[in-house]
Amino acid sequence: MTDPVALHYEERGSGLPVVLLHGYPLDHTLWRAQMAALGDAYRVIAPDLRGHGASPAPEGEYRMDLLAADVAALLDRLGVERAVWVGHSMGGYVALAALRTMPERVAGLVLCASHPFADPPDKAASRRASAAQALREGTAPLVSGMLPLLFRPGTNLETISAHLIRSMMLRTPPQGVAGVLSGMAARPDAVDALRPLDPPKAILAGRDDQIVRLADLQALVAELPHVALHVIDGAGHLPMIEQPEATTAALRAFLAAL
Repeated sequence: MTDPVALHYEERGSGLPVVLLHGYPLDHTLWRAQMAALGDAYRVIAPDLRGHGASPAPEGEYRMDLLAADVAALLDRLGVERAVWVGHSMGGYVALAALRTMPERVAGLVLCASHPFADPPDKAASRRASAAQALREGTAPLVSGMLPLLFRPGTNLETISAHLIRSMMLRTPPQGVAGVLSGMAARPDAVDALRPLDPPKAILAGRDDQIVRLADLQALVAELPHVALHVIDGAGHLPMIEQPEATTAALRAFLAAL
């Protein structure tokens, strides 16, 4: 495995450490509302993952285990042994990698608009093709196709929130986009990591998510009833942006029960 990189991060508050991990191709500011709200009772740490935001973007494939090791190295720098890992979309894959490879570092896990399933072969091939496209043509073509899928259907993409998300995505360098796309394509199935009763686990899902189907998550928690499912109405793949108060309330309820 490649050596960890020093991640850029933002930190608020004190108490139980809570790590907020953004999805692809975004950055830690995705969680700005939750950082402000949860910082009253928790030590909230929100990094830019490798290849995103202000963190380094080296060339090569970014496997999810590598991204988890980057986060663990950041926690080491901050003197944090165990934290609650909250991961949005790809950030959820990173949290699951931590749960698989270093469960002693995970005090709780929340998947937000994310899932534990490996890519089927056609999806993996599509990601690798998109990685090559990003290196050839830059980030913009991928952003234009992806943006409408992030919000619930019918959302006006000329709102301030949509413009902020578009700008965030466009700032992600092509090598970062390619690195995580290749890494996501290679990730293993992680359902087994969710089977133990400890640590506590939950899933937050936008009811109208166009990328992670609610029906798939409902089938998962029917098999794993100890994993709580919280459905956020009026949200697609970005519940922390589309319904920030409801998302914060769901996270606060999970954290209060630990």
